[in-house]
Amino acid sequence: ITPPRAVKYAPDSAQLNFKSRSIEITFDEFVHLQDLNNQLIVSPPLQNAPDVNVKNKKVIIDFNKKDSLKPNTTYCISFGNAIQDLNENNPIENFRYIFSTGTYIDSLSVKGKVENAFDHKTEKGILVMLYSDLRDSVVYKKLPEYFAKTKEDGTFQISNIRKGKYKIIALKDGNANYKYDGETESIGFSDTLVDPSEKKSIAIELFQEPPKKVFLKKHFHNSYGKIVLIFNQGSDSIKVTNLSKDLKGAQELFDYSKNRDTLTYWIANYQKDSIKLQVSNGNKILDTVAFKMIKKDDALNSKRTPLKLLVVSSSKGNMNFDLNADLGLIFSQPVSSIQENQKFQFKEDSIPFKKKWIPHFYKTKLYQIQFGYIDSTRKYEDTNNPGTFIGVPEFKKFQLKENTNYHLFIPPGIFTDIFGLTNDTIKIDFKTREEKFYGTMKLKVNIPETKETYIVQLLDEKENVVRENNIKKTETISYDYLYPQKYKLKIIVDENNNGKWDSGNYLKKTQGEKVIYNSELITVRSNWDLDLDWIVGGK
Repeated sequence: ITPPRAVKYAPDSAQLNFKSRSIEITFDEFVHLQDLNNQLIVSPPLQNAPDVNVKNKKVIIDFNKKDSLKPNTTYCISFGNAIQDLNENNPIENFRYIFSTGTYIDSLSVKGKVENAFDHKTEKGILVMLYSDLRDSVVYKKLPEYFAKTKEDGTFQISNIRKGKYKIIALKDGNANYKYDGETESIGFSDTLVDPSEKKSIAIELFQEPPKKVFLKKHFHNSYGKIVLIFNQGSDSIKVTNLSKDLKGAQELFDYSKNRDTLTYWIANYQKDSIKLQVSNGNKILDTVAFKMIKKDDALNSKRTPLKLLVVSSSKGNMNFDLNADLGLIFSQPVSSIQENQKFQFKEDSIPFKKKWIPHFYKTKLYQIQFGYIDSTRKYEDTNNPGTFIGVPEFKKFQLKENTNYHLFIPPGIFTDIFGLTNDTIKIDFKTREEKFYGTMKLKVNIPETKETYIVQLLDEKENVVRENNIKKTETISYDYLYPQKYKLKIIVDENNNGKWDSGNYLKKTQGEKVIYNSELITVRSNWDLDLDWIVGGK
């Protein structure tokens, strides 16, 4: 159980005026090296890694002939946990050999922590580098003078630093070249220079710069009338133009993903065998793509997946349907029309629902139908004739009862998609949860006066967003129908008020937008009310 112990160094450890090209370290037992490529760190870094070998009880380090050691510099060779005894693999933890090419050993150090800017997660092996060259370009061109790697908790310590002021950079180095290669790697930096003599703990937030250019990454056409275009990042300016000279009678629909990095292009009543699309971002043409179109007859007669208007998502068979959920359907293709039909059936247990109800489109989705009823008793005052009230029918979603079985029957031919296909008979049975299953939370968020929007997110333990609210002042948010589980609270300080978190930019010296977490997990229990008061500091 005892790890090896170093009994002799040649030259001695902490040697001054070091001029040797080789180092021998003798241990009290036979040793071997484990995972040396990932464990070995030489700081300041050399152009070429030293050659490290084991001979019985000795570890021998030979410097590459092409490398020359810097004058008046303290070097630290860290083996991490790579040196282990031969039989039991007991490692010497954080074993280091230090020497100086000058007349003294530098003894200053810098420590701190690196976190991901968006979610505050930490990672082992992130490079933290120091430069006395203070130009911004140094991270692209030069090796650092000192560096260390983070532990799993994100902490780091760089030792044996000479006196001075340094630029400090954290880097997730994808190709292990100790240089920043741009947007393919994550970077973090301090807004101020680091002085090791001040003994401050340095906090660095790591971010990945957004790509400078939008490009079409992938495209495919494997369904009739449907083409999918996938981009390397989202953009509000992406558009598609059909280059066909004859689009008479054709119907085009464009469906963007939430992050606007995927565009689904639908086209109906298009008679040609091929199609050519011009893909643009604003005024800039990104690409031109061409497809041989799947024929409608071939799609209809396909043995594997014949073209039909199908329900791809519904509450069918759900014996724990949420009381606050919308009652609706999601279809396989965009729906273009709905036929009113008195043969609709909707029952609570075995009792037909009495109120008149009609299906209704979700405005933001091409494929979703929401069910509810029209409230014809709703009236609004006529602004042109004060005192006169006008009946304005209003759509309302169903108020479902707890612990109740529901039955929905929709006859065929009610929904028609853009290709003229209609639905088959739809039967859906489901049961709602009990009210007492859920918990509730009232959260008072105390924020300073600000021009920025605070995006308040309620997260589950896996960081999935459960609820999201935007506030600009101190406000109380009510969360109803919460599952009994643990939650996190997170705030994004949305400085540019664009409704999302924005990353930083190294050369522009901008950090990622501030993210604030509540420090404690919140436990929500069934049939339980919870009141919380969160005092949030400024940026």
